Amino acid sequence: MVFSPIFKANTPSDYYQSPNIIYVPWDAEHPKLWLRFNKTLRITLIKEFDNLDYHKLREKTGLNLNWQRKLLKFIAKIIPSPFTKADFFTWLENLLLPNSKKFKQFLKQYKPVLLITATPGFNGVEAEAILLARRNGIKTVATNFSWDNLFNTAKQIRKPDYLIAWNEALVKKAAVEIHGYADKNVFVSGVMRFDHHFSGKSRTAEDRGHFLAEKGLDPSLKTILYTTVPPQIYPFQVKFLEDLIRLRSVDELGENFNILVRLHPRDDFQYYKKFENLKNVHVENAGKLKNLRGAQLHKVEMDKEDLDNLRKTLLYSDLAVNFRSSLTLETCIYDLPTINLAYNGYELYYQMDHYIPIIKRGVVRLAHDEKEFIQLAKEYLKNPRLDSEARQQLAKDYVPFQDGLSYKRSVDFLEKIIQDKI
Repeated sequence: MVFSPIFKANTPSDYYQSPNIIYVPWDAEHPKLWLRFNKTLRITLIKEFDNLDYHKLREKTGLNLNWQRKLLKFIAKIIPSPFTKADFFTWLENLLLPNSKKFKQFLKQYKPVLLITATPGFNGVEAEAILLARRNGIKTVATNFSWDNLFNTAKQIRKPDYLIAWNEALVKKAAVEIHGYADKNVFVSGVMRFDHHFSGKSRTAEDRGHFLAEKGLDPSLKTILYTTVPPQIYPFQVKFLEDLIRLRSVDELGENFNILVRLHPRDDFQYYKKFENLKNVHVENAGKLKNLRGAQLHKVEMDKEDLDNLRKTLLYSDLAVNFRSSLTLETCIYDLPTINLAYNGYELYYQMDHYIPIIKRGVVRLAHDEKEFIQLAKEYLKNPRLDSEARQQLAKDYVPFQDGLSYKRSVDFLEKIIQDKI
Protein backbone atom coordinates (compact mmCIF):
# COMPACT_ATOMS: atom_id res chain seq x y z
CA MET A 1 0.00 0.00 0.00
CA VAL A 2 1.43 3.35 -1.06
CA PHE A 3 0.21 6.37 0.91
CA SER A 4 1.01 9.86 -0.41
CA PRO A 5 -0.40 13.40 -0.55
CA ILE A 6 0.56 13.56 -4.23
CA PHE A 7 -2.37 11.29 -5.12
CA LYS A 8 -4.81 13.98 -3.99
CA ALA A 9 -3.92 16.07 -7.04
CA ASN A 10 -2.39 13.47 -9.42
CA THR A 11 -4.23 10.32 -10.38
CA PRO A 12 -2.59 7.08 -9.18
CA SER A 13 -3.13 5.65 -12.68
CA ASP A 14 -0.09 7.71 -13.78
CA TYR A 15 2.14 5.56 -11.57
CA TYR A 16 3.40 1.99 -11.88
CA GLN A 17 0.50 -0.43 -11.88
CA SER A 18 0.36 -3.91 -10.38
CA PRO A 19 -2.44 -6.02 -8.84
CA ASN A 20 -0.25 -6.13 -5.71
CA ILE A 21 -0.09 -2.33 -5.31
CA ILE A 22 -2.80 -0.10 -3.88
CA TYR A 23 -2.40 3.69 -4.00
CA VAL A 24 -4.06 5.71 -1.25
CA PRO A 25 -4.40 9.52 -1.21
CA TRP A 26 -3.17 10.44 2.26
CA ASP A 27 -2.02 13.42 4.25
CA ALA A 28 -1.13 14.17 7.86
CA GLU A 29 -4.33 14.23 9.87
CA HIS A 30 -2.89 16.71 12.37
CA PRO A 31 -0.75 19.12 10.33
CA LYS A 32 -0.87 21.90 12.95
CA LEU A 33 0.76 19.61 15.52
CA TRP A 34 3.71 18.91 13.21
CA LEU A 35 3.98 22.52 12.09
CA ARG A 36 4.17 23.69 15.69
CA PHE A 37 6.77 21.11 16.68
CA ASN A 38 8.89 21.29 13.51
CA LYS A 39 8.96 25.04 12.94
CA THR A 40 8.97 26.29 16.52
CA LEU A 41 9.47 23.86 19.38
CA ARG A 42 12.05 21.39 18.05
CA ILE A 43 14.42 23.88 16.42
CA THR A 44 14.53 26.07 19.54
CA LEU A 45 14.27 23.69 22.50
CA ILE A 46 16.31 20.68 21.32
CA LYS A 47 19.96 21.26 22.24
CA GLU A 48 21.65 17.90 21.67
CA PHE A 49 22.60 18.72 18.06
CA ASP A 50 23.79 22.28 18.64
CA ASN A 51 27.40 21.11 18.22
CA LEU A 52 26.77 20.26 14.56
CA ASP A 53 28.15 22.76 12.05
CA TYR A 54 24.76 23.26 10.42
CA HIS A 55 23.14 24.34 13.67
CA LYS A 56 26.12 26.52 14.55
CA LEU A 57 25.58 28.21 11.17
CA ARG A 58 21.88 28.77 11.93
CA GLU A 59 22.82 30.35 15.24
CA LYS A 60 25.53 32.53 13.68
CA THR A 61 23.29 33.84 10.89
CA GLY A 62 20.12 34.06 13.00
CA LEU A 63 18.30 32.10 10.31
CA ASN A 64 14.51 32.49 10.74
CA LEU A 65 15.04 33.58 14.33
CA ASN A 66 11.96 35.65 15.21
CA TRP A 67 11.14 36.95 18.72
CA GLN A 68 9.18 33.82 19.63
CA ARG A 69 12.04 31.51 18.74
CA LYS A 70 14.55 33.74 20.51
CA LEU A 71 12.46 33.52 23.68
CA LEU A 72 12.21 29.73 23.45
CA LYS A 73 15.97 29.40 22.85
CA PHE A 74 16.54 31.44 26.02
CA ILE A 75 14.16 29.17 27.94
CA ALA A 76 16.00 26.11 26.58
CA LYS A 77 19.15 27.21 28.42
CA ILE A 78 17.49 26.57 31.80
CA ILE A 79 15.63 23.36 30.91
CA PRO A 80 17.31 20.16 32.22
CA SER A 81 19.23 18.31 29.51
CA PRO A 82 16.99 15.18 29.33
CA PHE A 83 14.10 17.42 28.26
CA THR A 84 16.03 19.01 25.39
CA LYS A 85 16.66 15.80 23.45
CA ALA A 86 14.89 14.77 20.25
CA ASP A 87 13.66 11.47 21.73
CA PHE A 88 11.85 13.37 24.50
CA PHE A 89 10.02 15.48 21.93
CA THR A 90 9.07 12.37 19.97
CA TRP A 91 7.67 10.90 23.19
CA LEU A 92 5.74 14.13 23.78
CA GLU A 93 4.36 14.15 20.23
CA ASN A 94 3.23 10.56 20.62
CA LEU A 95 1.46 11.55 23.83
CA LEU A 96 -0.35 14.42 22.10
CA LEU A 97 -1.12 12.63 18.81
CA PRO A 98 -4.75 11.39 18.76
CA ASN A 99 -5.45 7.88 17.54
CA SER A 100 -6.35 7.55 13.87
CA LYS A 101 -9.47 5.55 13.07
CA LYS A 102 -8.60 5.61 9.37
CA PHE A 103 -5.09 4.28 10.01
CA LYS A 104 -6.38 1.51 12.29
CA GLN A 105 -8.95 0.50 9.66
CA PHE A 106 -6.18 0.03 7.12
CA LEU A 107 -4.17 -1.98 9.65
CA LYS A 108 -7.14 -4.24 10.29
CA GLN A 109 -7.85 -4.71 6.60
CA TYR A 110 -4.32 -5.29 5.29
CA LYS A 111 -2.34 -6.38 8.37
CA PRO A 112 0.97 -4.74 7.36
CA VAL A 113 4.20 -5.98 8.94
CA LEU A 114 6.45 -3.07 7.93
CA LEU A 115 6.08 0.67 7.40
CA ILE A 116 8.53 2.23 4.94
CA THR A 117 9.17 5.96 4.73
CA ALA A 118 11.55 7.84 2.47
CA THR A 119 13.05 10.01 5.23
CA PRO A 120 13.43 9.57 9.00
CA GLY A 121 10.18 11.35 9.74
CA PHE A 122 11.09 15.00 9.43
CA ASN A 123 7.87 16.00 7.66
CA GLY A 124 4.37 15.74 9.07
CA VAL A 125 3.12 12.86 6.92
CA GLU A 126 6.05 10.59 7.76
CA ALA A 127 6.29 11.69 11.41
CA GLU A 128 2.66 10.79 11.96
CA ALA A 129 3.01 7.47 10.15
CA ILE A 130 6.10 6.44 12.15
CA LEU A 131 4.45 7.23 15.47
CA LEU A 132 1.19 5.50 14.58
CA ALA A 133 3.08 2.43 13.34
CA ARG A 134 5.15 2.28 16.54
CA ARG A 135 1.99 2.60 18.62
CA ASN A 136 0.56 -0.43 16.82
CA GLY A 137 3.68 -2.61 17.01
CA ILE A 138 4.72 -2.25 13.35
CA LYS A 139 8.42 -2.01 12.46
CA THR A 140 9.57 1.10 10.60
CA VAL A 141 12.41 1.81 8.19
CA ALA A 142 13.56 4.91 6.27
CA THR A 143 14.95 4.00 2.86
CA ASN A 144 15.66 7.07 0.75
CA PHE A 145 16.91 10.02 2.77
CA SER A 146 19.73 12.20 1.53
CA TRP A 147 23.32 12.65 2.71
CA ASP A 148 22.57 15.86 4.64
CA ASN A 149 19.37 14.84 6.46
CA LEU A 150 20.94 13.39 9.60
CA PHE A 151 22.72 16.72 10.11
CA ASN A 152 20.51 19.52 8.76
CA THR A 153 17.20 18.05 9.91
CA ALA A 154 18.57 16.29 13.01
CA LYS A 155 16.13 18.10 15.29
CA GLN A 156 13.10 17.12 13.18
CA ILE A 157 13.82 13.38 13.03
CA ARG A 158 11.43 10.82 14.57
CA LYS A 159 13.66 7.78 14.55
CA PRO A 160 12.43 4.76 12.59
CA ASP A 161 13.64 1.37 13.85
CA TYR A 162 15.97 0.93 10.87
CA LEU A 163 17.79 3.10 8.33
CA ILE A 164 19.08 2.30 4.86
CA ALA A 165 22.11 4.55 4.36
CA TRP A 166 23.95 5.72 1.27
CA ASN A 167 27.42 5.02 2.62
CA GLU A 168 29.50 4.07 5.63
CA ALA A 169 31.87 7.04 5.64
CA LEU A 170 29.32 9.79 6.24
CA VAL A 171 25.73 8.63 6.61
CA LYS A 172 26.01 5.46 8.69
CA LYS A 173 28.69 7.10 10.83
CA ALA A 174 26.25 9.95 11.59
CA ALA A 175 23.38 7.56 12.32
CA VAL A 176 25.43 5.61 14.87
CA GLU A 177 27.52 8.38 16.43
CA ILE A 178 25.06 11.28 16.37
CA HIS A 179 21.65 9.61 16.56
CA GLY A 180 22.59 6.57 18.63
CA TYR A 181 21.51 3.83 16.25
CA ALA A 182 22.76 0.31 16.82
CA ASP A 183 25.22 -0.69 14.10
CA LYS A 184 23.07 -3.63 12.98
CA ASN A 185 20.03 -1.39 12.46
CA VAL A 186 21.74 0.78 9.84
CA PHE A 187 22.28 -0.92 6.50
CA VAL A 188 24.50 0.49 3.74
CA SER A 189 22.95 -0.19 0.36
CA GLY A 190 24.63 2.38 -1.83
CA VAL A 191 22.60 5.21 -3.38
CA MET A 192 19.39 3.88 -4.91
CA ARG A 193 18.64 7.14 -6.67
CA PHE A 194 22.02 6.90 -8.43
CA ASP A 195 21.49 3.38 -9.80
CA HIS A 196 20.59 4.79 -13.22
CA HIS A 197 24.07 6.29 -13.55
CA PHE A 198 25.54 2.81 -13.86
CA SER A 199 23.34 1.57 -16.68
CA GLY A 200 26.10 2.25 -19.19
CA LYS A 201 28.51 5.18 -19.41
CA SER A 202 29.93 4.74 -22.89
CA ARG A 203 30.75 8.02 -24.59
CA THR A 204 30.93 8.35 -28.35
CA ALA A 205 31.23 11.43 -30.53
CA GLU A 206 28.07 10.41 -32.39
CA ASP A 207 25.96 10.05 -29.21
CA ARG A 208 27.30 13.30 -27.77
CA GLY A 209 26.59 15.18 -30.98
CA HIS A 210 23.06 13.87 -31.19
CA PHE A 211 22.37 14.65 -27.52
CA LEU A 212 23.59 18.25 -27.72
CA ALA A 213 22.01 18.94 -31.10
CA GLU A 214 18.61 17.84 -29.79
CA LYS A 215 18.89 20.60 -27.19
CA GLY A 216 19.85 23.20 -29.76
CA LEU A 217 23.49 23.19 -28.64
CA ASP A 218 26.58 23.06 -30.83
CA PRO A 219 28.40 19.68 -30.66
CA SER A 220 31.64 21.36 -31.79
CA LEU A 221 31.77 23.41 -28.56
CA LYS A 222 32.47 22.45 -24.97
CA THR A 223 29.50 22.54 -22.63
CA ILE A 224 29.21 24.24 -19.24
CA LEU A 225 26.47 22.66 -17.14
CA TYR A 226 24.82 25.09 -14.72
CA THR A 227 22.56 23.41 -12.16
CA THR A 228 20.39 25.41 -9.80
CA VAL A 229 19.09 25.02 -6.25
CA PRO A 230 15.81 26.31 -4.75
CA PRO A 231 15.89 30.10 -5.30
CA GLN A 232 15.58 30.98 -1.61
CA ILE A 233 18.82 29.07 -0.88
CA TYR A 234 20.96 31.00 -3.37
CA PRO A 235 19.10 34.07 -4.69
CA PHE A 236 21.78 35.10 -7.22
CA GLN A 237 21.28 32.27 -9.70
CA VAL A 238 19.57 34.18 -12.51
CA LYS A 239 22.11 36.99 -12.20
CA PHE A 240 24.98 34.48 -12.50
CA LEU A 241 23.46 33.03 -15.68
CA GLU A 242 23.19 36.53 -17.14
CA ASP A 243 26.84 37.12 -16.25
CA LEU A 244 27.93 33.78 -17.73
CA ILE A 245 26.25 34.66 -21.02
CA ARG A 246 27.95 38.10 -20.94
CA LEU A 247 31.36 36.49 -20.27
CA ARG A 248 30.84 34.22 -23.24
CA SER A 249 29.89 37.13 -25.51
CA VAL A 250 33.20 38.90 -24.82
CA ASP A 251 35.26 35.68 -24.90
CA GLU A 252 36.44 36.00 -21.28
CA LEU A 253 37.04 32.24 -20.97
CA GLY A 254 39.16 32.20 -24.11
CA GLU A 255 36.70 30.09 -26.09
CA ASN A 256 33.06 29.85 -27.08
CA PHE A 257 30.90 27.28 -25.23
CA ASN A 258 27.42 25.86 -24.81
CA ILE A 259 25.42 26.65 -21.66
CA LEU A 260 23.13 23.87 -20.46
CA VAL A 261 20.95 24.84 -17.50
CA ARG A 262 19.27 22.14 -15.43
CA LEU A 263 16.76 23.52 -12.94
CA HIS A 264 16.35 22.12 -9.45
CA PRO A 265 12.93 20.41 -8.99
CA ARG A 266 12.00 23.28 -6.66
CA ASP A 267 13.23 26.05 -8.94
CA ASP A 268 10.76 27.77 -11.26
CA PHE A 269 11.11 27.92 -15.04
CA GLN A 270 9.43 31.33 -15.21
CA TYR A 271 12.62 32.99 -13.93
CA TYR A 272 14.53 31.66 -16.93
CA LYS A 273 12.10 32.25 -19.81
CA LYS A 274 14.13 35.19 -21.12
CA PHE A 275 17.00 32.81 -21.92
CA GLU A 276 14.91 30.40 -24.02
CA ASN A 277 15.80 31.64 -27.51
CA LEU A 278 19.46 32.49 -26.99
CA LYS A 279 21.92 30.72 -29.25
CA ASN A 280 23.65 27.70 -27.66
CA VAL A 281 21.76 28.15 -24.38
CA HIS A 282 19.32 25.48 -23.24
CA VAL A 283 17.23 25.58 -20.05
CA GLU A 284 15.23 22.57 -18.88
CA ASN A 285 13.32 21.22 -15.90
CA ALA A 286 14.70 18.19 -14.10
CA GLY A 287 11.59 16.15 -14.89
CA LYS A 288 7.83 16.24 -15.36
CA LEU A 289 5.73 18.94 -13.70
CA LYS A 290 3.00 17.58 -11.44
CA ASN A 291 -0.27 19.19 -10.39
CA LEU A 292 -0.07 21.12 -7.14
CA ARG A 293 -2.44 21.20 -4.19
CA GLY A 294 -3.12 24.69 -2.90
CA ALA A 295 0.01 26.77 -2.30
CA GLN A 296 2.48 23.90 -2.46
CA LEU A 297 6.01 24.32 -3.70
CA HIS A 298 6.90 23.61 -7.31
CA LYS A 299 6.62 19.81 -7.82
CA VAL A 300 8.67 17.79 -10.30
CA GLU A 301 9.03 14.03 -10.66
CA MET A 302 11.64 12.20 -12.71
CA ASP A 303 10.81 9.14 -14.76
CA LYS A 304 13.15 6.76 -16.60
CA GLU A 305 13.51 9.14 -19.54
CA ASP A 306 14.45 12.04 -17.22
CA LEU A 307 17.01 9.93 -15.38
CA ASP A 308 18.61 8.90 -18.66
CA ASN A 309 18.69 12.56 -19.68
CA LEU A 310 20.54 13.41 -16.46
CA ARG A 311 23.03 10.59 -17.03
CA LYS A 312 23.82 11.88 -20.52
CA THR A 313 23.90 15.48 -19.31
CA LEU A 314 26.69 14.66 -16.87
CA LEU A 315 28.43 12.38 -19.35
CA TYR A 316 28.56 14.93 -22.16
CA SER A 317 29.28 18.12 -20.18
CA ASP A 318 32.78 19.51 -19.76
CA LEU A 319 32.39 21.65 -16.62
CA ALA A 320 29.69 21.86 -13.92
CA VAL A 321 28.78 24.94 -11.88
CA ASN A 322 26.45 25.00 -8.87
CA PHE A 323 25.89 26.24 -5.35
CA ARG A 324 26.40 23.53 -2.69
CA SER A 325 24.36 20.93 -4.52
CA SER A 326 24.01 17.19 -3.96
CA LEU A 327 24.56 16.99 -7.72
CA THR A 328 28.24 17.45 -6.86
CA LEU A 329 28.28 13.78 -5.83
CA GLU A 330 26.96 12.85 -9.25
CA THR A 331 29.53 14.99 -11.06
CA CYS A 332 32.19 13.02 -9.16
CA ILE A 333 30.80 9.75 -10.53
CA TYR A 334 31.57 11.11 -13.99
CA ASP A 335 34.83 12.79 -12.94
CA LEU A 336 33.31 16.06 -14.14
CA PRO A 337 35.18 19.18 -12.92
CA THR A 338 32.93 21.31 -10.70
CA ILE A 339 33.00 24.91 -9.51
CA ASN A 340 30.91 25.93 -6.50
CA LEU A 341 29.68 29.52 -6.36
CA ALA A 342 30.44 31.52 -3.22
CA TYR A 343 29.69 35.03 -4.47
CA ASN A 344 28.34 37.72 -2.12
CA GLY A 345 29.87 36.23 1.01
CA TYR A 346 28.16 32.87 0.56
CA GLU A 347 31.29 30.89 1.39
CA LEU A 348 29.87 30.82 4.92
CA TYR A 349 27.02 28.60 3.74
CA TYR A 350 29.38 25.81 2.75
CA GLN A 351 30.11 25.27 6.45
CA MET A 352 27.73 22.33 6.76
CA ASP A 353 28.61 18.94 8.18
CA HIS A 354 27.93 16.99 4.99
CA TYR A 355 29.68 19.46 2.67
CA ILE A 356 32.77 20.44 4.63
CA PRO A 357 34.59 17.21 3.56
CA ILE A 358 33.89 18.07 -0.09
CA ILE A 359 35.76 21.35 0.28
CA LYS A 360 38.56 19.96 2.47
CA ARG A 361 39.26 17.11 0.05
CA GLY A 362 39.68 19.52 -2.85
CA VAL A 363 36.85 17.90 -4.79
CA VAL A 364 35.52 21.28 -5.91
CA ARG A 365 36.91 24.81 -6.09
CA LEU A 366 35.03 27.80 -4.64
CA ALA A 367 34.62 30.89 -6.81
CA HIS A 368 34.22 33.91 -4.51
CA ASP A 369 33.77 36.42 -7.33
CA GLU A 370 33.67 36.70 -11.10
CA LYS A 371 37.43 37.10 -11.48
CA GLU A 372 38.04 33.85 -9.58
CA PHE A 373 35.31 32.07 -11.54
CA ILE A 374 36.94 33.05 -14.84
CA GLN A 375 40.32 31.78 -13.67
CA LEU A 376 38.92 28.45 -12.42
CA ALA A 377 36.76 27.90 -15.50
CA LYS A 378 39.72 28.47 -17.81
CA GLU A 379 41.86 26.03 -15.83
CA TYR A 380 39.22 23.28 -15.80
CA LEU A 381 38.30 23.68 -19.48
CA LYS A 382 41.98 23.51 -20.40
CA ASN A 383 42.77 20.61 -18.05
CA PRO A 384 39.71 18.49 -17.15
CA ARG A 385 41.96 16.11 -15.18
CA LEU A 386 42.63 18.80 -12.60
CA ASP A 387 41.44 17.52 -9.15
CA SER A 388 40.43 14.25 -10.81
CA GLU A 389 41.97 12.06 -8.09
CA ALA A 390 39.96 13.83 -5.37
CA ARG A 391 36.71 13.48 -7.33
CA GLN A 392 37.24 9.79 -8.01
CA GLN A 393 38.11 9.03 -4.38
CA LEU A 394 35.02 10.86 -3.12
CA ALA A 395 32.85 8.87 -5.52
CA LYS A 396 34.33 5.64 -4.12
CA ASP A 397 33.75 6.71 -0.51
CA TYR A 398 30.31 8.30 -0.82
CA VAL A 399 28.86 6.10 -3.59
CA PRO A 400 30.40 2.79 -2.48
CA PHE A 401 28.38 0.51 -4.77
CA GLN A 402 28.52 1.41 -8.45
CA ASP A 403 26.81 -1.62 -9.94
CA GLY A 404 23.27 -0.26 -10.32
CA LEU A 405 21.99 -2.76 -7.71
CA SER A 406 21.53 -0.57 -4.63
CA TYR A 407 17.77 -1.05 -4.97
CA LYS A 408 18.22 -4.83 -4.73
CA ARG A 409 20.39 -4.62 -1.61
CA SER A 410 17.72 -2.40 -0.04
CA VAL A 411 14.94 -4.86 -0.84
CA ASP A 412 17.01 -7.74 0.55
CA PHE A 413 17.45 -5.80 3.80
CA LEU A 414 13.69 -5.18 4.01
CA GLU A 415 13.16 -8.91 3.62
CA LYS A 416 15.50 -9.57 6.55
CA ILE A 417 13.54 -7.13 8.71
CA ILE A 418 10.27 -8.80 7.81
CA GLN A 419 11.70 -12.24 8.62
CA ASP A 420 13.23 -11.08 11.93
CA LYS A 421 16.75 -11.87 10.73
CA ILE A 422 18.41 -8.61 11.79
